[in-house]
Amino acid sequence: MGDGVAKGCGYALVSVVSVIVVLAGTLLVYVTSGPAATVATVLLSVIGLCGFVVVHDLRRRRSAADEERVLLAREREHVKRTVDLVTDPALSEQERLAVIDSFIPRLGQAASRAAYRDRFVLVPELSPPARALLERGRRAVMSVYTSQVMYQRLLDGLANEVLLPRQIWEIAMLLRVQTQLQHEQDRAMRGVVTPELRAVLAPQQEALRRSVASVTARVESLERYARRVQEADAALRAQAALADNDKYRALLAHTDDADGMRDLEAHGDALEQTLARSVREAIEAGQTLALRPAP
Repeated sequence: MGDGVAKGCGYALVSVVSVIVVLAGTLLVYVTSGPAATVATVLLSVIGLCGFVVVHDLRRRRSAADEERVLLAREREHVKRTVDLVTDPALSEQERLAVIDSFIPRLGQAASRAAYRDRFVLVPELSPPARALLERGRRAVMSVYTSQVMYQRLLDGLANEVLLPRQIWEIAMLLRVQTQLQHEQDRAMRGVVTPELRAVLAPQQEALRRSVASVTARVESLERYARRVQEADAALRAQAALADNDKYRALLAHTDDADGMRDLEAHGDALEQTLARSVREAIEAGQTLALRPAP
């Protein structure tokens, strides 16, 4: 605010000085060169002032646009840090930013949030059991993303880059619906509960229970996949430790331990097979995630 006022005062002072200089120069030209030269001087001065105003306005607009971009980027980062969202991975980048911008109060885009309401899930709106289930799925996915086998591109890229985000999104959507239906069940059970009411609610509660069990099974599938990936990571670490075998072979050679040498070589061969099997099992576990139909 203070910087803006200071800049405004500076520009005003420059404008006043410019007008004084133009008037003084015009008077000098009139005295020394006559009316014709004065007219030309005035025209050139006006053109120069107009050019100055245009350049100043362009700079001001560019500066304001740069400040707005920096502010918007900072506000978007704040939303990402403070608003726990699960968004539809099918959203385009522009749509995803529109969802984020709808949580920035000064932009006044609450209508945009309503328009995209079916394309994101607000995690705090879920029931505590639903949030816990979603967190288990997210933890499993994150352990895959941070694994060494993922970093070295030994896993199925489709399972990791496409299926995992879609799985989390579908789980979050189902959990939101389950939370809403559970609230309806809780409201219906308030007050006197008659046999007729129980007869209506019982099949609904059973359907809800079965849906929760199905989502829980999907989360457990993600956790099994993450476990396979962790086992493949352990095999990678073991393979890296093979590099130290030369030192131990040298030690055994000095002690004339032929049996120990053979054991080291056999363990190395077995480890190679273990690594290949672990990676293969992790890939197969990831591929099974694609077999579940979308809700």
